[in-house]
Amino acid sequence: MVEKIFASFDKRDFWKLLGTTLFFFLLFSFRNRVGEKPVSLLQVDYLSQDQDLDRSLQEQEHGSPVDPVYFLSYLCQQKPSYCQKITYSGDLSDLDKFEYTTQYFTILSFLDQNKKFGIPVESALKTFIINSQKGKRRGGATASRITINLDSMGEKSEYRGVLTHEFGHIVDLGSLQGSQKIKNPDFTEFGKPKFAVDDPSLEYYRFSRNSETIRKNIAQKKDFCSGYGMSNPFEDFAECHNLYLNNAYLFRQMAQESNIMKNKYNFFANLFGNAKLQDNGAKLLYTQRRPRDTTVI
Repeated sequence: MVEKIFASFDKRDFWKLLGTTLFFFLLFSFRNRVGEKPVSLLQVDYLSQDQDLDRSLQEQEHGSPVDPVYFLSYLCQQKPSYCQKITYSGDLSDLDKFEYTTQYFTILSFLDQNKKFGIPVESALKTFIINSQKGKRRGGATASRITINLDSMGEKSEYRGVLTHEFGHIVDLGSLQGSQKIKNPDFTEFGKPKFAVDDPSLEYYRFSRNSETIRKNIAQKKDFCSGYGMSNPFEDFAECHNLYLNNAYLFRQMAQESNIMKNKYNFFANLFGNAKLQDNGAKLLYTQRRPRDTTVI
């Protein structure tokens, strides 16, 4: 019986069987796909959130009272990890908190969006203290912490420059790191060797210095971004970091007659993919003149 069936099974029957099989396979697959619930990209009503912000901004433009608590809350909702690092100290108004936090957000987000080497600055920075009281300095930083003393500033406008300078220390000491276990003995942290021999910051330090305490004989005042930057390699880095990000045009003027300054400019230009935070448009009457520090230009 089986032999008779196979004997009568010709080529046309084969193609019928193949077509029927393919039809039911496609039908089954289609039904499975139809039965699956697709992932929706309408999970959050961002339009309503942003429209609320638009209305608040319009009210502000028309003279209505600003609600800094709302704006600060909105900022922290967008980037909670940034706000978790902040400690407010002293008597700060809600408006002050909002204004200073906004600039902190602007600088930190710029650094991590544009920096091409090293770990994210957000990962390196653990604590940001905004202190409304007077301190010994306007600001200070370690590899993982920034402190700003607002009442020590001459003008409120100094905050952006001081904060960008202090972020320079975070970039230098916390974000840019080498991978080698061998430490460089010439540049230390409080006398303790800290920098791996392949740490990117060492290239920058060596533009002007033989070691942490010994400046190169060829390095003159015109080879630094400021008088304060001449004090040690770490302040040199932070001062030029601030100058590049906020006054790149002035930096380029300074580099006209200094190969060392040209190298420093190109170091930061390559570090940030030639991006700048802003350019205040400050000009230099004499190419060899240097400011006392770059935060008050």
